[in-house]
Amino acid sequence: MSIRSILCVYSGNADEANALTTAFNLTHTVKGSLRVLHLAEPPLLYAATIGAGYASGQYRDGAAVKILEQSARELTETALKSVTSLSQAHSVELVEDSVKAVAGLAQASFRTLVGTTAECLPKDGRSVDIIVVGSDNSSDGNLETVLTALFKTGSPVLAIPRLLGAALSTTGFARKVAIAWDGSLTASRALRAALPYLLQAESVYLVSIEGMSDPVDTMGDADIVRYLAVHGISAEFIHCERVAHGIGHILLEKANDLKADMLVMGAYGHGHLGEMILGGVSNHLLKHSRIPLLLAH
Repeated sequence: MSIRSILCVYSGNADEANALTTAFNLTHTVKGSLRVLHLAEPPLLYAATIGAGYASGQYRDGAAVKILEQSARELTETALKSVTSLSQAHSVELVEDSVKAVAGLAQASFRTLVGTTAECLPKDGRSVDIIVVGSDNSSDGNLETVLTALFKTGSPVLAIPRLLGAALSTTGFARKVAIAWDGSLTASRALRAALPYLLQAESVYLVSIEGMSDPVDTMGDADIVRYLAVHGISAEFIHCERVAHGIGHILLEKANDLKADMLVMGAYGHGHLGEMILGGVSNHLLKHSRIPLLLAH
């Protein structure tokens, strides 16, 4: 599988700048088609839920809505300016959203939709090769965009931390890739989704931690190494002992030791009945990783 169609969710906030830069780097390298999706949530929804001040008498008679509408317009303008600037810097043609993509030509479009992430992202996210999102890994960070992309689109998700310098290289690809491997169905899906990245990497590591997998329902180590070799990928298998720390902590520690600039993992959890809940390891990685995560569910 090659990457040609890319979706980047971008609100205009500074903490998503790494994600937008990575998306443009990737688009330029693969000569692909990038759609930047800007979601503007309805002001009335904000006014009803934002809490003290906006929903009280301080801003009654529609003043809150006017303030929020102005704020949303400014954020949209900021987002479009960033997209325009990066398009020029990366020699990616910025075209109208309605323009048909041309194979082999690096293009980007900017689409603004009014609605919530849950309403708008699933439809746009189901017809792309990869979704690039900013990951707010602060202690109280909102992971709604990452979760919606993971559970509601079926597309692999590249989550880029907001930390300074966390964007991938100028090619949009990683030089050293670590793969959290437990032989499961979820892990194998993530590995296949990562093939375009593994093919471009200088080094690939399969990291297995004692106790991660169920021996009855896992792919053997030799089988997965052989599978990668068929694709021309040489991978090193690394087995780690389970110590006092949790699996998520060990994975990030090992990725750091290997100087990996991307970690690939199958995201466990469920997204039904209105809930989107990550497994403990996936949640830990999203909250604490300082490098991009390629996730598949």
